[in-house]
Amino acid sequence: MNGITTKTKSRSRSERGVALIIAIFSLMLISVVATALIVTSGTQSALKSNYKSAMHAFYDARAGLEEARGRLWASNPDSAAIIKCVFPGGVPMLPTKVCYVTNGDDVNPGDPSNAYADNEYKQEWPGVTPDVQLIPSTSATAQPAGLFYKWVRITLRTESSANFDSDGDGRIDTTPLFFDGKNVIDSKPPTLPSGAAPILTITSLAVTPYGSQRMLQYTVAPASFLEALPTFPSALTLDGTGVQFNGSAGGNEGSGNGNFQINGKDSTTSATPPGIPAIGYTNSNDGPAISAAAVPSNNYLSPQNIPPVGIVTLPPMLQTPSGLDRLVQSITQNADSVLNPPSGTAADQTSLPSNMSAQNPMVVVVNGDFNLHGHGTGYGLLLVTGTLDYDPDAFWNGVILVIGKGIFTSTKLGVGVINGAVFVAQTRDSSGILLSDPSLMHSSFTQTGGGNGIHYNSSLVKTTQALMPYQVLSFREIDQTIR
Repeated sequence: MNGITTKTKSRSRSERGVALIIAIFSLMLISVVATALIVTSGTQSALKSNYKSAMHAFYDARAGLEEARGRLWASNPDSAAIIKCVFPGGVPMLPTKVCYVTNGDDVNPGDPSNAYADNEYKQEWPGVTPDVQLIPSTSATAQPAGLFYKWVRITLRTESSANFDSDGDGRIDTTPLFFDGKNVIDSKPPTLPSGAAPILTITSLAVTPYGSQRMLQYTVAPASFLEALPTFPSALTLDGTGVQFNGSAGGNEGSGNGNFQINGKDSTTSATPPGIPAIGYTNSNDGPAISAAAVPSNNYLSPQNIPPVGIVTLPPMLQTPSGLDRLVQSITQNADSVLNPPSGTAADQTSLPSNMSAQNPMVVVVNGDFNLHGHGTGYGLLLVTGTLDYDPDAFWNGVILVIGKGIFTSTKLGVGVINGAVFVAQTRDSSGILLSDPSLMHSSFTQTGGGNGIHYNSSLVKTTQALMPYQVLSFREIDQTIR
């Protein structure tokens, strides 16, 4: 027994330090885990902070792109300086021209020694000495909510700057690229298709106070409306097959009836050429019926050597229901006002924006029927997808598009006039379903009461076209690694 007791006591003494060792090991393990959690938390905070700074720079650069794109829009009150730079004298800029919108007194992107120098330019335009113009930004960086983009560059797009052989001739040259609403086209001879517009590149650099910087780039071209109708083919254009035309029979002078005319002679006196046909149609089979209804002849006028009633050729976008529908959607997305009258009812002129004026023309879209009545005057672009009922006591200065049901009707008396141009096309059936390509149906124009009719005015048409902003063709981020 004494031997057993002695062995037990000896084992007990040998195990007395185990608990201490386990305790110390446990404390060390907990310390390691705690340290790891602290390090991980710090890493996560750093990652979150870096991500926040990077995204801040991204959206600031995006804001710079949008400022420049917005200021290319002629109706923007801050557009004058940029438009003068991009379109000097009303013609497209030269490939060597560079317009910078700068955001800060310390920014000079054309100076290689500047902290915010545009080192990307020489990558896109190797060997070119740029003609630089600086334009102040409308952003206010001194305010807490200010934007931290530093500059935005606007240049022409060429095969060389895009590094893209657009015409497949095996050469990447420096001729400007154009966009016709569907394809990118090199501007080399023989000719550019009607409606093609120069493509611009907009590049933006943003640098935040936290050290993040991002560079983004748009390629842009005029919106679909300008692409589709760079010039109107006629004062009244009836698009489709089996179109119907009913005009005033004449003898309507006096008694509030006006002096009805559809006049293709350009009322902008300095215009060249002097005008277009009074009525244009797209299907040769419709010519005899329209000509028979367009009487007396002195109600339908055009410049010398241009037939008052004649067949016209439209850009591809305007030749199919799907193309016209894309045009409608593009205009709707950029409209100042979109009216959605309930089915079976019509919106009217009281729904037009109250601040519309000659100095502030607008884009108004009516998804449905519209009654243009009263004695007021509208300015800008009016797009109606249903039936347009026109009381010729009303005036409109600009462009009227009736695309959808394709019905323009006017049976009342009045002395009002539409100065600009009118376009009518039926793209949807009676149930509102879009027609299948390629055939358009029977657009209809009726003005049998009175009024002064439609008088073509190229100046008002151009003003209306300028209401549509530039559309984005592509978007990318440029890697900011050191070059």
